[in-house]
Amino acid sequence: MPHTTEQRIRMKAYEIWLREGCPEGSDLRHWEMAKKFIVGEEAKSTLTSRFYDVHELNEKGEPEEKAAPAAAKPKARKH
Repeated sequence: MPHTTEQRIRMKAYEIWLREGCPEGSDLRHWEMAKKFIVGEEAKSTLTSRFYDVHELNEKGEPEEKAAPAAAKPKARKH
């Protein structure tokens, strides 16, 4: 089951707290740092997903707009 944004922020804040040597009284600062990181990461992920919804990479690995789906041709009527 994927973690919620709040759970991800909590884990990141804990990681920052450990990395800084477990200082007392820094919980709010760590939470804000983690929140900024996680929210930014989620925004980047959303933008990337939207980009690939309308683009594909060519053989050189460069983005190109996806071709629009071909319009369905009407069926020929028999007389």
